[in-house]
Amino acid sequence: MVGQKFDSDPKHQRFWSSVWLQTATWLEMLTPLFPHLFVVIGSVANVGKNIAWLAMSATRASINKTFCRKENLGDVTAKSGSQSTAAGLIGTALGIVVGGTMDVSVYTLILGFVPISLASLWGNYKSLLYTVTPTLNVERARLMLQEAILVQNGALVFSPEHVRTPRQVSKIEKFMREIRGIEPEDRMPGIIISANISKLEHVFPWTNSNAAANVAHMVRDAFQPQYAWNELYYIGLHTTDRLYLWYDDRASDADVLLGFYHAMAYRKLLGARSPSDARIESYVFAKQTFASACQHIMESGWDTSIMYFSKRSRFVNVAKAE
Repeated sequence: MVGQKFDSDPKHQRFWSSVWLQTATWLEMLTPLFPHLFVVIGSVANVGKNIAWLAMSATRASINKTFCRKENLGDVTAKSGSQSTAAGLIGTALGIVVGGTMDVSVYTLILGFVPISLASLWGNYKSLLYTVTPTLNVERARLMLQEAILVQNGALVFSPEHVRTPRQVSKIEKFMREIRGIEPEDRMPGIIISANISKLEHVFPWTNSNAAANVAHMVRDAFQPQYAWNELYYIGLHTTDRLYLWYDDRASDADVLLGFYHAMAYRKLLGARSPSDARIESYVFAKQTFASACQHIMESGWDTSIMYFSKRSRFVNVAKAE
């Protein structure tokens, strides 16, 4: 059901799995307060705990992979498992000691559980800040290129020394919520990736005929051959606050990265050029610098073999769209 999310956003999935695990455990502790609902509450809590554990186990593989240095995933997994077992035994021992000094009542147990649960979540969050993810999704790609694509004297410039490494990005990456696009900032438009064209009427005020015409014009222009340049991605600009990026279902991972790279350059240049000029100049810039940029991106430690910008099922078939 989740698809690639365990691989594209392991930190996000890991954190919220731990939140649901603590919530299910807290619910389980409430069963003595409602004896007539013991079976129902206990069953729901156990289902929640099992789902949370399954999700945490799924993210463990992706996170463990980031600690590998020489294809030693088995060794890393073994050490991770032994550390988890040791921590569990220590926690159980401490629980026995602390439980023996406390008044055994439901309210006391809940009062003692809350700060321990919060401490566990805090530790989980802090540990994820030091987890380096070298694969690229929308948020990590944005942070990687944010300072590398510059506008100097009205022209686009790629600055290799400003390409952020996976370790630098991990310290500032936002993983508390799922990020599927880029928000507008500093007079630059946001970027929406793989929007469902058939549902755009739910996004824009179609009661305004001018707005409807603008959206239709944007979609038509994005897929026109003279604006697509025979590439396997399509970029449309709606007014000045949204860039739309679609991928052809034949696009490779290199095409996906090129489309995002072009969109980032287009976004940067819009403040200094008219939309039509910015579209053309950003494309010329992207084609001229992409090979060099990819080389520097890989040298910085990024894995460009697979892109997690959008599900393949959301890529478009232009023949069908027409």
